[in-house]
Amino acid sequence: MQGCRARRGVRHPCGLCDNRLGRSKRVDDQPPGARNCRLRGRGEFHVDIDARTLRTFREVTLTGSFTQAARRLGYSQSSVTAQMRALERQVGEPVFERLPNGVRLTRAGTVLCDYARQILTLVGEMETALRRPAANPPRLTVGIVPALAYGQQLARVTHIGRRLLSGVQLALRVMGTAEVHDAFRAGAIDGALVLTVVDAEDPAVRFADQLHTERSDELTEVRLQEVEFIPVTSVGHRRGNLGRQVVIADPDCPSQRWLPEFLRLRCDSPPEIHELGSMAGVRAATQSGLGCAMLPMALAASHQEAGGLRPLPGVPRMRWNASLVLGRSDTRPALDWQNLTETLRQATALSCAVHPGEPGPASPVDVLGDAAPALDPDPSIAS
Repeated sequence: MQGCRARRGVRHPCGLCDNRLGRSKRVDDQPPGARNCRLRGRGEFHVDIDARTLRTFREVTLTGSFTQAARRLGYSQSSVTAQMRALERQVGEPVFERLPNGVRLTRAGTVLCDYARQILTLVGEMETALRRPAANPPRLTVGIVPALAYGQQLARVTHIGRRLLSGVQLALRVMGTAEVHDAFRAGAIDGALVLTVVDAEDPAVRFADQLHTERSDELTEVRLQEVEFIPVTSVGHRRGNLGRQVVIADPDCPSQRWLPEFLRLRCDSPPEIHELGSMAGVRAATQSGLGCAMLPMALAASHQEAGGLRPLPGVPRMRWNASLVLGRSDTRPALDWQNLTETLRQATALSCAVHPGEPGPASPVDVLGDAAPALDPDPSIAS
């Protein structure tokens, strides 16, 4: 613009810059406002506005007042005024029209407002992405058999895993016992929490906190904790029909196979079996009087989840090992496996806990009498 060639002592015609120095032979020697005007006229106009200034500009447009914007941003009014004057020098023309009771946008201000909104949206997305954890954290997928996949147990595993497996995404998949081997072969899981038979003849197995066993199927078994199961039926179930129907979650799990086989050996005919696929379904069906079932003691003793159940007369409680099964050739850091093992061990141990001073769980050979009362939940495992 020709006005950029200002006379000495005369304000620049754009009314924004402080060019009172007269002519300059070089454009770079002129103040920012004058330089922008000349470059704009030559098609070389550029602005360099920081996000802080754009946020202040947006606040002024929202409030219509420098004073209100300063109050909402926690700045002084002079600071907001200085930022907006610098912004107008960058743009090369006024972005606000000053009014007696505030300000309003000019044509240039309206254009700038739309782009400022888009820029600040992108800046906000960038800040969120930078604060977020790594986009692809290491992932551990663990299969859990239905007999151990009831609500309380899944919640325990998740809470403890968040603390011990920091920086690792733990994904839980409920699957039948027969599906575990296929899932390992397909690479769909990294480990599995299953139930295995307790070897009562081996004291090392009975009392070791953890015992690694090399299996014949190229998998490694880490025994974590013995889990007690109790045979239950509905409080209102008719005595004459006891043991005629059995509800199970997983036909290949030893804890679910045991009760039908026990009743078959004691009765003249095998019981009718209802397979529901989940412990929640087994619990609900048993509560409704459909038959009897083998439930984890922690689930059967929960007021919230298993009210209306009582022990099945004449049938013993039993124990099985909760074990973590791992592939032998995995290349993950050993620390991940140690933390995963500890996560599942702690979660399983909590489900078997009892308060000190209270009687512990019954042994596998305890048999409930025919007049067994309704199940009295243990408060330590109901919580």
